[in-house]
Amino acid sequence: MANITQVLNEEIRRLAKKATKSDFDNHREQLVALRRSVAELERRIKALEKLGPSAVPVDASSSDVETEDRPKSVRVTADRILKWRTRLGLTQVQYAKLLGVSHLSVSHWESGKTTPREAQKRRIAELRDMGKRELKKLKDERLGTGDVPVEADAE
Repeated sequence: MANITQVLNEEIRRLAKKATKSDFDNHREQLVALRRSVAELERRIKALEKLGPSAVPVDASSSDVETEDRPKSVRVTADRILKWRTRLGLTQVQYAKLLGVSHLSVSHWESGKTTPREAQKRRIAELRDMGKRELKKLKDERLGTGDVPVEADAE
């Protein structure tokens, strides 16, 4: 009996080594490739450091400009759009006119059928962050609903 268990254990070890060897070889190849790329990057860094501070990296300067110009993405969900619109006290039609979209778009956004594009998301965020005076001014411009005094009829 001891012979059978010994043979089974050896066979299990052999199969386990065989199965893990291919995985281990793949990882070893990846490690070698990564070490080569690290060595190459270190050589490039040393070469750039020799140039001194007079050299301006092209990639770094262009990426800084891109990140500054690109606005932060706004998280907009159907519930949030509905909440912001009702907090402003606007109907879907009025909200759509302020955003410059159709009232069906607002309806679909609020129901969750579609999501607004980035340009509309930024515009929604602008409306959300507006103060009362700014919002009233925008309403007057876009909707034509201002506090116009009603003249009394002269009898």
